[in-house]
Amino acid sequence: MEIVKFIKDYWIQIVFLCGVISTLIVQIKTSREATRCSLRNDILEIWDKCKNSKTITKFQLDSYIESRDLYYKLKGDGFIHTLDTQIMTFKIID
Repeated sequence: MEIVKFIKDYWIQIVFLCGVISTLIVQIKTSREATRCSLRNDILEIWDKCKNSKTITKFQLDSYIESRDLYYKLKGDGFIHTLDTQIMTFKIID
């Protein structure tokens, strides 16, 4: 009975708090998706620059590895696995 009284007395605050929490969850999901998209674009840009010559600079490789690791931590999809195996076979140049 106390729970019903509590809900009856504070229903406006409860609804407001639920709205704020749901908005925060949506914002976090959107931010993660935007970050994944940006990392995917960075990886593809490096791939496009290096795929024809099959060579990669140390800086590009470092950037690729950092982007790839963050992309995997954010639970990115698997097409990067295919690029990863190919990029790791590229000749490293200075």
